[in-house]
Amino acid sequence: MTMNSAGFQAYRKTQIQTADQGSLILMCYDGAIRFLKQAQSAHSTGDHQKLNLCCTKASNVLWELANSINLEAGAVAVNLQSLYNYMIRRIVDAQYHGRIEAMDEVIAYLKELRDSWEQIIKKQN
Repeated sequence: MTMNSAGFQAYRKTQIQTADQGSLILMCYDGAIRFLKQAQSAHSTGDHQKLNLCCTKASNVLWELANSINLEAGAVAVNLQSLYNYMIRRIVDAQYHGRIEAMDEVIAYLKELRDSWEQIIKKQN
């Protein structure tokens, strides 16, 4: 690990540890979107190892989001968890069956959710 890489990792760790819940959710959405775009790029170049790695990372982010939902919050929480589970299935579909359109679909959902969360956070502040 180079000095710049180590510095960035330390900065990123501090950023995550000091972020509020809303910011962490936005970071998760950003990360999942970034991983899926990297997976799409890997698909276009035929790099199956990177495709699988990036799809797995995106799925892991969605699992974290799904597992962090307070289901006692009601129907919206249950529906959001169902949407996360659906997106995970679509990523797996893209990963194992080469259905790139599934990644486009998940990215669109993630962008919409991210925008909604960003609006909620702005209203709270």
